Amino acid sequence: MPSSTPALPVGLDGGFPITRSLLAARSVEPSVLTYGGALPALPSALRAAVRETCGLDVSPGADGPDPLASRAFGILYAHVRAEQVVLAVSARTNLTLAGSTVRIVGDDPLATALTTVLRRLGASVVRATDDAIERLAARLDGVRVEAVADPSTAHLTLLTGVGHDGIRATHLPGLVADASPRPVDATDLPSPRPHVRTTPNGALVEMPSPLPVEGERPTAAQLHLADALVTTLIAADETVFATAVTP
Repeated sequence: MPSSTPALPVGLDGGFPITRSLLAARSVEPSVLTYGGALPALPSALRAAVRETCGLDVSPGADGPDPLASRAFGILYAHVRAEQVVLAVSARTNLTLAGSTVRIVGDDPLATALTTVLRRLGASVVRATDDAIERLAARLDGVRVEAVADPSTAHLTLLTGVGHDGIRATHLPGLVADASPRPVDATDLPSPRPHVRTTPNGALVEMPSPLPVEGERPTAAQLHLADALVTTLIAADETVFATAVTP
């Protein structure tokens, strides 16, 4: 996953290629697109650029569809977010993932994607889930599985945002990272080093937002997910979206 940080585009400046391609294939009247769920809002400058270039005003709204409920968007999101999270952990800590034990807590596609990426890097992965189907799939893939409430010792714990209600990142022992769509805000906790916060039980590695953030230069991964977000909102169905985003 590219780690460069391009400047926020003015009028998109050639950005959002998937959205542009989909719009070029059909006529779309200027419209307001809302989305619900856990994904954060796009920054105002990026929304303005999308509105100027594409005639689309994209904003969160309680009545909008949840993009993460879409199977196609969920697959793309999980793939990109997993790479984004692993890069952030590697860059912000001195943890060597190869040979480390990583406990992944969650039931969503992101948990599966993180398992794949981390195992590829040589980490020993433990899936923490109480979902019977998730446990079956993990065991068939040769992954160790345990109950969410019965944590084993791990060098790093990753929370994905689904399937662990009541568990707070700041309450867990050891090194923890919150990879959910809206990572926990722990800016009030002391920081011994950039992007690492000291909790009462251990340390919390701050995770980047999956989407661009107000006032910050977006990364390539954040812009890619923002492009995919707009695409899934204007696509006629999941097949159209999947076709548009397939490399």
